[in-house]
Amino acid sequence: MNLVLVSTVLFLMSLALGIGYYGTRLYEKSIFLGFVTTLLGLIIPLSLFLGFIYFYGLYHHGHPLQFKW
Repeated sequence: MNLVLVSTVLFLMSLALGIGYYGTRLYEKSIFLGFVTTLLGLIIPLSLFLGFIYFYGLYHHGHPLQFKW
């Protein structure tokens, strides 16, 4: 498995954990802000991961659907 891929996944997981932790801290101030921040903790890392996989597949194989783990 590629070291860049593993490090990217670990970075995005830690980013999601950090945003989610900040979102739980916001629940004390406003439920709406905490909810939105928690959703962003799910959406942002997932979309970054999918974008990384897409461009990684384009770079290595010429077509994103030919990505191989």
